[in-house]
Amino acid sequence: MIRPPVRLAGIIAALSCLAACAGQRVSLAPDEVAWENRRETLTRADDWSLRGRISLKKPGDGYSGSLNWKQNGDDLDFRFRGPLGIGGFRISGNPALLSIRTSKGDEYFVSDPEVNLEDQFGWSIPVHSMRFWVLGVPDPGGDYEISVDDLGRAIVLDQTGWRVRYLSYRNFEGHTLPRRMEMTKADLRIRLAVDGWQINQ
Repeated sequence: MIRPPVRLAGIIAALSCLAACAGQRVSLAPDEVAWENRRETLTRADDWSLRGRISLKKPGDGYSGSLNWKQNGDDLDFRFRGPLGIGGFRISGNPALLSIRTSKGDEYFVSDPEVNLEDQFGWSIPVHSMRFWVLGVPDPGGDYEISVDDLGRAIVLDQTGWRVRYLSYRNFEGHTLPRRMEMTKADLRIRLAVDGWQINQ
């Protein structure tokens, strides 16, 4: 961890106090001010879409394919397509109720995707928190630990038992957003490579 400059000591102390009051544990590298600006701006982004590639792996099992994700407020539309259309699924809905449709035509309704997906399929995707993680910020609804770089971009985020590592960023239409990231929890690993972002103001 890089030691922050002395001249930022007052700012860091204030931010640490605010984080503690909010129930959040924050471990920051420079630049804290740039990070706070990014966090506030991107947490408010609630109308966006991305396309890319995703892989899910755990011992003895794995999936990989393309991903199209649209987020509008609390409503999400998460579409995974496996090679040649095999093993695809679509998750859509809101935090209260999600619909999961498989490429075989089966449909399930879940209220807790991490638990219900694990029970049904043997793997889980934390889609509600990923809504924020893919933007490079923590889910504002829970405690977290984070380290950022000297441009205020997240490097490592720990939240709800998940570790999110941001491997690269890229400028998409004026927004610097994650290009490659890895999410791990226990023996499950999710890798995401984003090919395109669209954020509607």
